[in-house]
Amino acid sequence: MIATLSLSSLLLGTGLSFAATRNSSRSEICEIWSGRLLIAGLGLLGASMPLFR
Repeated sequence: MIATLSLSSLLLGTGLSFAATRNSSRSEICEIWSGRLLIAGLGLLGASMPLFR
């Protein structure tokens, strides 16, 4: 469950960072949220590492 949430957060953050290059009117908001989602996804991935030993 944590791996699925982490993967979806990483993919959504990657998609938003790609969308920030296309949409110039809201690029700052897209960049902020894509960074937050990427950090959250990596944090969830790191937190779930001990569970998969």
